[in-house]
Amino acid sequence: MHDTALPRLTHRQRLSRTAQSWNTKNYLVLLLIIFSPAMTLPKFLLLGDSLTQTSFEGWGATLADRYQRRADILIRGCSGYNTRWYLLYADSHGIFEEQPAERITLVTIFFGANDAALKDLDAKHVPLTEYQENLKTLVQKAKSAYPKARILLIAPPPVHREQRLIFQKQRYGDKATGIPERTSEHTQLYAKACVQVAQELNLPCLDLFSGMMESSTDFGSYLSDGLHFNQNGHKFVGQELLQAIDQHFPELAVQPDPITGQSNNSGSSCKGLPSSGSLILLLKTRRIRNKPRAPFPYNESFVFIHSLL
Repeated sequence: MHDTALPRLTHRQRLSRTAQSWNTKNYLVLLLIIFSPAMTLPKFLLLGDSLTQTSFEGWGATLADRYQRRADILIRGCSGYNTRWYLLYADSHGIFEEQPAERITLVTIFFGANDAALKDLDAKHVPLTEYQENLKTLVQKAKSAYPKARILLIAPPPVHREQRLIFQKQRYGDKATGIPERTSEHTQLYAKACVQVAQELNLPCLDLFSGMMESSTDFGSYLSDGLHFNQNGHKFVGQELLQAIDQHFPELAVQPDPITGQSNNSGSSCKGLPSSGSLILLLKTRRIRNKPRAPFPYNESFVFIHSLL
């Protein structure tokens, strides 16, 4: 029930009570919040086939999580595409024209899983020499469109024969041939060719084929159908990719918060990619006129509370 008999407080009395509620008695406390100007985030451009198109299920999401407020992740993967078809797609859809040159900070080029399909069993097959030339063309287009961008090649992962045959039987039933359309032995040739192209162009390469084969875990545990990544595979690729970025592009490495160990919060830092929307909180205390001095060392002070970097 509202008590109309209560006296109305003057403006000065309300200020005094506000100060007292902060345990400052005779001080007015103001909280000032300062935001940095709005900015357009840099972009990471991920080019590839289905292993890239589906990357937001795992390794692409890992990148987005690591670079929160530092960079946007653009997925430009096309399921079922080889390098030959992707070049046509990129030209017809303006993949290398859609972003201003200065906004692209990193480009990943991840092909080979479809190019390495066996010639007589899958129309996606691309001859090894053409695959290499297509990779070089993709690199050239990326450099021309985004001259300041870092470029990372990614070699295709191995193929698990037994899983591919199970997948084939599940998809085609009695029409399954029992002959895999891809093999690890053939894919390895394309992985090595990708590494070779990177060496020729003086670019870093993340060799997933070797990484998975040399892992202490059976590489089949990284794949859902002998070709595509399951959650373990996405986690493996995400970790390997972040390590490759830290190693080859140290200015893009995110340093974790020294207290929490987190790399995606306000205490983390990155030399080449400052966090957007920096926030500074200032606590201002002002002595109320004609009141006794409160137990503060200064009549007016600004206390730095926190900076979200």
